[in-house]
This record gives sequence, C-alpha cells and structure tokens, in this order.
Amino acid sequence: MPEILEEHPMRWIFAAALSLFIQSPPAANLPPAYPRTGAAKILDNDRVQVWNIGWLKGSPSPLHRHVYDLVGVYYEPGDRMIISPEGAKRPVSTKAWDIAFQRVGVTHIEEGTSEAPLRAVFVEMKQPGAYGTDASGGKAPAFSGQGGTQKLDNERVTVWEYTQPPSAQPHRHTHDAVVVSIAGGKPSAAWVKQGTEHSGEGASGASRVYVFEIK
Repeated sequence: MPEILEEHPMRWIFAAALSLFIQSPPAANLPPAYPRTGAAKILDNDRVQVWNIGWLKGSPSPLHRHVYDLVGVYYEPGDRMIISPEGAKRPVSTKAWDIAFQRVGVTHIEEGTSEAPLRAVFVEMKQPGAYGTDASGGKAPAFSGQGGTQKLDNERVTVWEYTQPPSAQPHRHTHDAVVVSIAGGKPSAAWVKQGTEHSGEGASGASRVYVFEIK
C-alpha cells in the first residue's frame, strides 16, 4: 500500500507564497508610474517633475512602482480601481479639489472606471531628502500663504489653495515651490526657486491656484 502523506496547511501557504514570488516581478524591474497613457508631463527640472494625469476607462496602467514622494490636487472628480500586486481590487471615488500625498515605494495597478475620467496634477519630488530654505533675507516679507487656505502641512510639503488669484503683494519664497493654476479646466505649472521675490504667482485668470512649498 502506498504511503499517504498528511497535507499540512502551512505547506499550501508556502506554495502559494512561492508561486506569487515567482509570478510577480521584483520591484527593481517594475516601470515607474509615469509616463503612461493618460499622463502628460507639464514641468520638469532637476528637483521635480509635474504630471497632468487622467485615469482613463479601459486603459489600465501596468503594474508599477512609485519611485518618488508625490503631492498633488485632483481637479476633476472620478472613479478608479486600484489593484494590488497580489490582485486585490479596491474601488476608489475621489472628489475634485482633494489633495493627494503619497510616499515612495507604493506598487499597484490603476484603472479609471468612470466615463468622465478622474484628473489630477501630481508633483513628484525627485530629491529624497530636505530641499532646504533660503533664509538670507530680502526686501520683501516671506511668503505666508496670505489669502489662501492651508490644505496640507507635513515634513515634505505645505499646500496652499486659492479660490481666486493670489494677492499681488510683494513676497519672497523661502522654499522651492510649484505653482499649479487651473484655468478653463486646464492646468499649468510653474517652478519658483527658493529666494525668488515677486508679486503674485503669475496666475491671473485662474479659477484655482495651488502653491506646493517643498521642504
């Protein structure tokens, strides 16, 4: 009579984990989140890159890894499906003007599920550490977000929202900043180097303006 081996639950768990390891590519081999279908680069320098993104229905992204910390704002509402490397699906509905912040290393697949796509502007921070400040002083007072609403403040970034163009008062930016303007449903982005002194943010005619101060 042949020997009958006892089936141990841990054996199946190990086999499933091994199968998943074999099937899933290592993180180092995964593509970055962008560029991809529906994403257009609107600003790029040695410190940041900025993307205008639409999550298009029927156009899933590849499995990808986010290689930078990012921050952004959704400017059109919509729905998407987020799929983990293991295949778990999570539906997400997002409102217009929600703020996004995400740390490096997130790995997933994304696909739009609404007819009108979710749209956002995301700022990827290329530098993993502190961006520093320019505290050398100047004639103009430091930028304080006057007239805006602080939407986020953490160790990486402060986000200011303006529902009308910022006041054209002279000020100095002590932090590097990205200014995102939404005019006629179309976003644009401008880089403001720390130490810059000016009046306003060059966003006349915009219905919304976001200042992302990068720390």
